[in-house]
Amino acid sequence: MTLRKKLQSFVDEAKQTDAYWAESAKLEFALTLEQQRRAAGLSYADLAKKMGTSAAYISKVFRGDTNLTIESMVKLARATGGQLDARVLVVEVAAPVNGLALAIKSVSPVLQAAESGLSARRGSGMQANTQR
Repeated sequence: MTLRKKLQSFVDEAKQTDAYWAESAKLEFALTLEQQRRAAGLSYADLAKKMGTSAAYISKVFRGDTNLTIESMVKLARATGGQLDARVLVVEVAAPVNGLALAIKSVSPVLQAAESGLSARRGSGMQANTQR
């Protein structure tokens, strides 16, 4: 089995765990919040001041080192001039493959963009390796 297939298999198996999706949700929230923070022209210190919390806490949020509550997510979003939008995405049941039965029907725009960027980089790297 090639390294690429092994890696894809690893990712496919990871996607079947709650831990994967929890980390994915935290990453998506942090990326979107960072975009909103920059658009609002706020520094981490500004954001901390608006929320009445420490800059260290804000750093932990953006590093993904904290388990956020819905209330804290709402406060963070509102402090940047945004609004929290929590949704449950529709999944479809696919034919089981190696015991894995769920397939995601809808991927968030932030994660889609990140995956597209990685695919483009991988593609150019793969071409460079084959030309040597």
